[in-house]
This record gives sequence, structure tokens and C-alpha cells, in this order.
Amino acid sequence: MKNHIALFGVGYWGKNHLRELNQNSAVSKLSVVDPMIDSYSDLKSSYSNVDFFKSFEDLITTHSNINAAVVATPPHTHFEIAKKCLSNDMHILVEKPMVEKMSHLKELKSIAQDRLLLMSGHTYLYHPAIIKMKEIVSKGEIGDIMMIHSQRLNFGIMRENVDVFSSLAPHDISLIQYFSNDAEPRSVIKDKLNFTFSPYPDYSSLGFKFDNKLCAKIDVSWYYPKKIRELKVIGNKKTLVFDDVKKTLKILDISINKNYEHFNNGEADIPFNNEIQPLTNEINHFLKYLTCPSDCITGYNHTKNVIKIIEDYHK
Repeated sequence: MKNHIALFGVGYWGKNHLRELNQNSAVSKLSVVDPMIDSYSDLKSSYSNVDFFKSFEDLITTHSNINAAVVATPPHTHFEIAKKCLSNDMHILVEKPMVEKMSHLKELKSIAQDRLLLMSGHTYLYHPAIIKMKEIVSKGEIGDIMMIHSQRLNFGIMRENVDVFSSLAPHDISLIQYFSNDAEPRSVIKDKLNFTFSPYPDYSSLGFKFDNKLCAKIDVSWYYPKKIRELKVIGNKKTLVFDDVKKTLKILDISINKNYEHFNNGEADIPFNNEIQPLTNEINHFLKYLTCPSDCITGYNHTKNVIKIIEDYHK
């Protein structure tokens, strides 16, 4: 199936979508919409096969056969753009967070129904290491999951108009939802600290409890002395540890029995294809599931739980 894709936004992250979509063989035509497009003369010259427009209206006036869209604009614009796309029968992939309110998500779903794909851009779920971890968990190699711990800490770029949770945590919420099979948390405990000049929190922590006794924890900060990007999935038999800084995935054969006896049978490296970009996998997944939206792993059901947790955090 050949697809005519519209890409909204070619800023910092949108440029990556432009590159991936342009080189994907399942995309027959690519059009870009960005109100600042006149300032991207380098992109116009580099992508001479792509149509560039300043507005949605200009796009629709020129092309009436667009079947899917990717939205990579600032979060506060997502809802209106997504609504216009769905109303014009386009499947959508929207960067995280898809929308800022649960009511907006429900409105988008009412337009899409089951015929159009609503997919969130939770790129980490398409990382080869995360895919490998999910395979191992699904085979029962680590036993029942007891705890999931995701850390995203760094002495990094502080954004002026958003708190650290909104900027970084959606990735980690998505990961926890993925490994909990999109279960809804029974309770969520939040903690946030503001220790710099910023009016927004610089550190945030979120704890989850699920009905099956599974627990999970998220730690995010952009004012931390060491860069840490780790995901630990702790089972009652073994533990998986993905270090996204070192690009390593390990399985630890450690456990404690009911007699409080500790067992440590060492660890092993788990190979994964680190040459495949997560965004490449994400775009391929989007294009693959245009014909069967309900099977998309970051579709409506996954997005709904992530948005609800984010919305509850800010209450």
C-alpha cells in the first residue's frame, strides 16, 4: 500500500520525522506543513521531492488524497491539528503527549471510532532493547514482574515554559504501561521538588501500585550531576537492566526466596540491534497498522492510560 503522508512541524524533532518518512518505501508522497517554513530554506533544497505548505488549509486545497498524518508540533497545538486531520479521514501519529486533556482524547476517539488509527509517538517502546526486553518477559524468563523502575536523570537542558515531569516523564509512564500490559494503576504517589530559580519542579518522582501487587517508580530530573537513563524490570526469578547511556542490556540471575535466602548466579549480556533507530521502528509500525488500528501498541488504549496519569499528576 502506498501512502500520502502529511507531516506537521519540522522543528527540532520534526526534522527526524521528515528524514525517516522521506526514505520509507511505503510513503509514495510526503507533504510538510509548518507556518515557519520560509525560515527552513535548507530543508526545501534538501527535500526537493517534498511539498511544503504554511497551513492546513493550503495543504487540503492542493491535495485531497492524504490518508495519514504525523504531528510533531508543540504539545498545546496537538489537539486542534489532530482533530482537523481525523475530520479529513487521516490516520494520525502524534508526538507525546498526544493531547493535554483526557476530554480532548475522548473527542478525538469519537471522530476516529475504530476506522482511523490514533497513535502516540512514545518512541522508546520501539527501541530494539525494549522490544528484546518485552520478548524475554513474555517468555516468562524473569518470572512474574514485581517492580519496574525507570530513571531519566541528567544535568541537561532546562525548558523555560514546562516542568521536568511534563517534558521527560511521558516516556517512562509509557514504558511502565507497556510492561504492565496497559493495566490501570490502583494508586499513584507523586513527589516533586523545586530547588533552582525555575518556577517549575526540577525533580519529580512517581510511584505506582497495581492490583496484581506490581509496583513501579519513575524518577526524572534535568538538574542532576550524572546522566542516568535506566530501566529495570525486576521479576521473581531474574531481573532485566537496560542502560541507555552505556547501550547495554543485561539479565541478572538474582532472587530471594521466602526464607530470605539470597541467590546470585551472575549476569549475562543480552544482544540487541543497536543500529536500528527507534523512530524507524515507530514509523514502520504506524504505516503497518493503518489497516488494523486496534493492534497498535501505542494506540488509543495505551495513550488513554498515559494521559490519565499525566492529568492526575497535575491536579
